Amino acid sequence: MSIDLDSTEGRKQYLSEKLDDLLEGINDSYGTLLMEELLARLELTVKDFNDEMKVLCDQLVTKEKERQQLMEMLKTTDGLPAPASGGAPAAQDASQSAETAFVETEELGEDAPEWEKKLAKLEKK
Repeated sequence: MSIDLDSTEGRKQYLSEKLDDLLEGINDSYGTLLMEELLARLELTVKDFNDEMKVLCDQLVTKEKERQQLMEMLKTTDGLPAPASGGAPAAQDASQSAETAFVETEELGEDAPEWEKKLAKLEKK
């Protein structure tokens, strides 16, 4: 006898046969009800599992898209020079951005990866 576990019906048939073997010693009136309840609970458990896995996979796809967008944003802002409008104000802007970068680096800590520091700078803007 071959067991077809690739199809839903094959799995149900396999489980029914195994449960029948286990329930032979139980009274016929209780055995049937017990088997039906077990099958209903198994189907519910499998359905819940599949639903949860679908939600997790959807969240994974969403998070990966967000990460890719952040990586693209970091790549595009890496090569851009700081905007300079003229003499003294540019020097003030440079000193303020250096101060801000220093404070952000302190907040993140010395061991924070470079990409986290850049992301913090982007979020501050």
